[in-house]
Amino acid sequence: MVFPAPEQANLEFQKLSKTVFLYTPPTTPPANSTDPTTILICQWMGISPKSRSLNTAYNQYRSLYPNSRILSVRSIPEYFSTATASTRRAPLKQIISAIDSDPTPEKRLLVHLFSNGGSLSFSDISEIYKQGTGHVLSVKAIIFDSCPGRPTPTEGWAAMSVGLPKGILWYPAAISIFLILGVIAIGRYGLGIPTFLDRVFSKLNDWELVDRRAKRLYVWSDADKIVAARECREHARLAKLEGVKVETLEETETAHMTALVKDGKRYWSTIEKFWKGSK
Repeated sequence: MVFPAPEQANLEFQKLSKTVFLYTPPTTPPANSTDPTTILICQWMGISPKSRSLNTAYNQYRSLYPNSRILSVRSIPEYFSTATASTRRAPLKQIISAIDSDPTPEKRLLVHLFSNGGSLSFSDISEIYKQGTGHVLSVKAIIFDSCPGRPTPTEGWAAMSVGLPKGILWYPAAISIFLILGVIAIGRYGLGIPTFLDRVFSKLNDWELVDRRAKRLYVWSDADKIVAARECREHARLAKLEGVKVETLEETETAHMTALVKDGKRYWSTIEKFWKGSK
């Protein structure tokens, strides 16, 4: 497989809600295809639609699986600060009909989670789907890229301070983040109250919500300052103890969420082999 250079994907996505977008390819998979019929991409927090990394993912998936639908779910920064769970989940209610509208007789869903934004979205999607249908969403394979994590205050600051305004506006924005992190730290370390990301960490290994049969690929980097490799390793270990088939792609030098571009050849060839092994 040839892995093209990153560029704007220019795929025509249909907007289903504030956070859910669907790309439908011009042709459907042939009857003998074993490619994923739908690829669910749960984006990382606050990523721009013009992001080089996001469009790299779209391009690579279009190259690998040209007849696959792509469902892309945004993760908005407010979801990690002021938004309530009901506010966060309301735009995701379209996801049930979007997933089930796959026209192929044998549906094959590949899920790709990016960072804690993607983990949070998929946790919500899993709960919404279970509540709406009465059964767990059927998934063939899940890719956990730099997730899930239970950040320390330092890691939380590293994540939430990305994109802060420059100049004098930096100070009130930074103070707001410090206040949020302070409240979380008091609750977590002082009162023993788990954070919502602690709960997401557990939910992604809860077989009442997530398909236990789905094969998993975990991607992490020892150089990641936002989602520590120790968290990804621990989640993979716990899943494996429960009998889940687990593979890993370990990086040593790439920063958070950069392996798909900076180590692209290895990253995408690993995903291609991983999917073939999940069939």
